[in-house]
Amino acid sequence: MNRTLQLLSCASLIAGIGLQGPNLAKESSPRASQQDASIVGTWRLLSFEDWDKAGRRSVPYGEHPRGYIVFDPTGHVTIQIMRMPALPPPASGDEDLATPGEKQAAYDAYAAYFGTYTVRDGQFVTHVEGSLRPTYTNTDQPRPFTLTGDRLIIGDQKRWKRVLERVR
Repeated sequence: MNRTLQLLSCASLIAGIGLQGPNLAKESSPRASQQDASIVGTWRLLSFEDWDKAGRRSVPYGEHPRGYIVFDPTGHVTIQIMRMPALPPPASGDEDLATPGEKQAAYDAYAAYFGTYTVRDGQFVTHVEGSLRPTYTNTDQPRPFTLTGDRLIIGDQKRWKRVLERVR
């Protein structure tokens, strides 16, 4: 039997009986429901604002932070937020030789976490699987939101607000 015919025979056999062994596309992966579909997509961060009890506004990632939230149709989410302007590289030029202060500044200037999400009653809940901040890992993070066209506003509007736009 020539090589091409052998490959076709193998492909037919695999297609007919299925692969033996672990299923790499986990059957238990969440799927976005129709309710979730409104937020599926990639969202660019426009602003990140907090207010203290006295009503003072703070912008922990700067006036023009950079970041994205990606809600995929399989029910997974990833969130990345970066302070702008970006921090300079460590004085040594080598990240492995950064001082404790430089490491702390880098930690404070970035937020990242990922997991799955569900949407219900005007909020999405991120079921955090991993995070730069250890206290977020294995937690649920509920976030109220409103969606108007391609503008996503996350927050309670009194203590904190994140504004994002859909990326085309």
